[in-house]
Amino acid sequence: MPDCVISDFHAGLQKWASDPTASYETDQVFGKRQESNRSKVAAFLGVDKDNICLTDNTTMGLSMTLMGLGFRQKDRIVITNHEHTAVRSPLRVLRERMGLQIEVRPFPPAGALSRMSSPELLDALFPVSPDLRGAKAVCISHVYPTTGVRLPLRALRDRADQLDIQYLIIDGAQALGMIDLTADEDDISFTDFYACPGHKWLNGPPGTGVLYIRNANIRPPEFYPTISQRMEQVSDCIDDSRPCYPVAKALQVRGCSNTPGFAAMITAMRFAEEMGGSAQIEKRILALSDKVKALVLARAPHCIVSPHADRALLSGITTFFPFSWHKPQTVFHDRRTADWVVNELLEKGIQVRSIGFSNTGTADAPYIEPVKLTNTPWWS
Repeated sequence: MPDCVISDFHAGLQKWASDPTASYETDQVFGKRQESNRSKVAAFLGVDKDNICLTDNTTMGLSMTLMGLGFRQKDRIVITNHEHTAVRSPLRVLRERMGLQIEVRPFPPAGALSRMSSPELLDALFPVSPDLRGAKAVCISHVYPTTGVRLPLRALRDRADQLDIQYLIIDGAQALGMIDLTADEDDISFTDFYACPGHKWLNGPPGTGVLYIRNANIRPPEFYPTISQRMEQVSDCIDDSRPCYPVAKALQVRGCSNTPGFAAMITAMRFAEEMGGSAQIEKRILALSDKVKALVLARAPHCIVSPHADRALLSGITTFFPFSWHKPQTVFHDRRTADWVVNELLEKGIQVRSIGFSNTGTADAPYIEPVKLTNTPWWS
């Protein structure tokens, strides 16, 4: 975290500790309704306050969304075989509880994926076919931690509309703070629901996140405010006899949250703006990522997993299979070697981890272990 974020987080905790009752009930910054901080997040993302609920993390936002939508038995949800458990877990609950159908689309193998263009990948993942047409929702990642693939939001919206899919639900765990979510091709408003954290690329405190809800006036039975203390207020406006109580506001009031953390997350957003804004930060991160990709491509081009030709697919994550530096034709797919490489690079201060994913182009393939590199903080 930047020093200013740590400082403001510490000051906020001190203020909260000195008078928690007043902080929770009446304080503009720390209060339970979070009107001020929601407004500032909305301004950062170029949307309205009632499109924003502050959460603890991406997992919470995804669960609020998937457990809140009024899915019915036999509704179909489209995901890929590279989704995080934050997506798969609530969908598994819904499948076992009510018979929700999950359509798993496989990513292409690494050798093909690394050379693909955005239209080619979109056609491979979500072809315009009867199998996908009319699904209730597509729930996928904006940036994949497995491969570093970034799926452009405008293109996803267009494809969802082509397939008559009602909801575009996005796991933005690896995007906020890395990608300009107000840009033409990646504007958050192309999505129906977008969940993301404050502690990753934004460099805010732990226990902070954002849930964007496109339809500020969404209400039951289409959507229920789970993890909330305000269902009664939402229910009172269902018959249109009184102004609608915003669902994002209803979701916000759910007991005591990490409100000093939310305030410090706003500081992280202000820091980003002072450093040139989201567009400039994205440019800086992608430039650093280009250097990493160029290094791997120069030494062992057959080991790269992340796309590198089409900039629409690029992110700050570079994934590759471990290889022998002096014999780069020797490639390793086992976890033991991947973990050894990770440990060696971590000791040198390089941000890296191993991660498993399916690599055979099928939905139920075994997992193999490449490594992925993330960059040091972009302001260092």
